[in-house]
Amino acid sequence: MTDLLNELLQCSRSDPPPHPSGAGHWLTVTVPTELWAKIQAAAELTGLGEPRSSPQVRKQRAPAAQPLQAALVPDALLRISVVEQLTGLGESTIRRKMATADFPQPIKNGTRCTRWRAGEVTAWLREQGVAA
Repeated sequence: MTDLLNELLQCSRSDPPPHPSGAGHWLTVTVPTELWAKIQAAAELTGLGEPRSSPQVRKQRAPAAQPLQAALVPDALLRISVVEQLTGLGESTIRRKMATADFPQPIKNGTRCTRWRAGEVTAWLREQGVAA
């Protein structure tokens, strides 16, 4: 790696004109193609091959999917996605109906865990069929 750095220091360079604000000093170096290939190969071997500006990609953990068949068990606790599929309503509509007591109230299992009893949701669906 030090050999590559020494070769790099021997390359021609040019200093850009100073910035009016005085911020940042940039140095432009003209690197021959062969030397650039060596630098890239060395960077890959040492694990430095990724550009600095590339954003870190975070792998998001997908939530475990709850099957729609969970609604067949009356005491099952359903996620909002399953309730949406069963009712055909969106989350905001479900929450609006809950506020007016026109939809079953959920069970809070924690600060970020809200579930609906399958039996209550299916009973609500039956009532909607009779009312229609």
